[in-house]
Amino acid sequence: MKILDFRDLTAGKKIIAENFASWTSGNEIIDNFIQEKQLNYNEDAVFEWIPYSELMDIKEIGNNCLTTAIWKEGSLYYNKDEKEWIRCPYEIVTLRFLYDVTDESINKIKAYLTFGYYGVSQTPDTKVYILVFNKGYIDDYCGKCGNTYEKCQTNHLKDNFINWTSRNVILDAFIQKMQLKLNNYGKIFEWIPYNEFIIIRELENYTTLAMWEKGPLYYNSDDKKLVRKSCEMVYLKYLYNSQEITDEFLNEVESYLEKSVIFGISQNPDKEVYLLVFNDKYFDHYCEKCGSKYENNFNKWCKQCKINQLKNNFTNWTSGNIQLDDFIQKVQLEFYVYYTLFEWIPYNEFIINKESGKYRKHITLAIWEKGPLHYNTNDNNFVRQPCEKVYLKCLHSSQTITVQFLNEVKSYLKNKVIFGISQNPDTQVYLLVFNNKYVNYYCEKCGNKYEDIYYKCCKQCQINQLEDNFINWTSGNIKLDDFIQKMQLKIYEYNTLFEWIPYNEFIIIKELGKHTTLAMWEKDLLYYNTNNKKLVKRSYKNKVYLKYLYNSQEISDEFLNEIESYLKNNVIFGISQNPEKGVYLLVFKYIYIDHYCEKCGNKYEDSYNKWCDQCQSNQLKNNFTDWTSGKATQIQFFGSRNIEI
Repeated sequence: MKILDFRDLTAGKKIIAENFASWTSGNEIIDNFIQEKQLNYNEDAVFEWIPYSELMDIKEIGNNCLTTAIWKEGSLYYNKDEKEWIRCPYEIVTLRFLYDVTDESINKIKAYLTFGYYGVSQTPDTKVYILVFNKGYIDDYCGKCGNTYEKCQTNHLKDNFINWTSRNVILDAFIQKMQLKLNNYGKIFEWIPYNEFIIIRELENYTTLAMWEKGPLYYNSDDKKLVRKSCEMVYLKYLYNSQEITDEFLNEVESYLEKSVIFGISQNPDKEVYLLVFNDKYFDHYCEKCGSKYENNFNKWCKQCKINQLKNNFTNWTSGNIQLDDFIQKVQLEFYVYYTLFEWIPYNEFIINKESGKYRKHITLAIWEKGPLHYNTNDNNFVRQPCEKVYLKCLHSSQTITVQFLNEVKSYLKNKVIFGISQNPDTQVYLLVFNNKYVNYYCEKCGNKYEDIYYKCCKQCQINQLEDNFINWTSGNIKLDDFIQKMQLKIYEYNTLFEWIPYNEFIIIKELGKHTTLAMWEKDLLYYNTNNKKLVKRSYKNKVYLKYLYNSQEISDEFLNEIESYLKNNVIFGISQNPEKGVYLLVFKYIYIDHYCEKCGNKYEDSYNKWCDQCQSNQLKNNFTDWTSGKATQIQFFGSRNIEI
């Protein structure tokens, strides 16, 4: 690289402008054009007049429009990183020859200057002007005609339209339209004479494997031209009843073009039947049997074939109820790959585990001997998995198939936890057959869906157990008992429960303030065990805060609202009462002091800094007697400002 004497961008642009008088192309139109480009210089190389003597090793042009050469001095540009003007000597460049330059042709020249342009030169003998580009320009433009390769190919295809015909005006127009949508590197969609095929063998679904002798036309990126690949294996799909070219026919063809699986169209001259010519990727996207598009390309999953297979199997089973048969068939036809098939299951295929009824009133554990139907993606077929553990849920009073019954089944289908439906032949009761995922979503005892799947918490079971436990305690106040029961049934969290706590369970440690006491609580704490799904007691020994509610002998709505606010913040265990004073007290968790003031019990305005507005105001008020300004009005003013803090 050559570094020039002028380094500053602005100075360099000024020198370039002052240098206009030192060069000329000999054509005022060209000079004005170059000067305009230089004055508007922003980045890339400076557009300049390049003496022909600077161009070395010019390749023979012949009939071509473009050629290559070496520019001895090289392009000039400003390096922003180095902050200096630099030339690149002995640079390979592309030359584009121009003829008969006029005012009108300047616009054409501008159209050529899309990227990588360096300047203009002129042959001294023929006086032909030359546009000079970087070496990458020739990779995008045809050396013969100077057009982009895509336009060049398009022109070639247009010129070739007269060399073929399908003998159908509509089809010819369609093929021509598709060819002109050419993708630079794609194979060309075309009309293919039937006599170019060598038939190998017949396949299913009106499809034939054949050899295309002449082969497909495609763009060779190395040679920059259209070439043929001979002896290509192809699939011929016969379109019977296709003597008429309809919009539906053409839309189908275009859909294959979007997948790049089709070479073109042909016609059997004997039968006058059109046929589509596919490449070897066709069966990666479309079913060999029926020609439908795969729902899943990786596993070659054809939904239509599986639907046909299931429909053919409908005659091999029945529930004995037309409405239920229709429902099961409908669900099966909505089947998708990876799903286990929903089906009617004969009751005699189950081995019942009678012991399971001792622990689960709602469901019965069983072994399904024959096992569920899974879709095997390797064999591309349905197979059974024998001796599967299942859960049977009896739907009592279900001898009649109702909308409610079917809606319940649908809800289980959404969670993919159900294998099918069966019926006890003795009781005529229908039962649902679940897979092992059922117990991850639904309570084994009552069948309700878990409120919390992670902890497997069944709200209804907890409510039932809590209601059964109401007779085991009382606060001695009906209104308070009702409140505690109501709070328990709301179940704010799934372990610790809000409860009535006898005062004799506390060991007082020390008084903290007028209203608060630190104590030790020793008892068996009532909580909901998510593993056993029942209320249990565990040994609990921990520090708690007791907040005395003086003047609370009466249970008021204000009193109860205060308690409920603590419940929402998850800081309270329950409520108790000092039997001697008759005063109620709230029992708080240890985290209580992180949110509430130990002195006055108010909630902190700022929990992080434990800032209590009320205590700060009281402290300032108490300090009013320790100072005075001598004027009552001023005292009142400053006092109120201090209280606002």
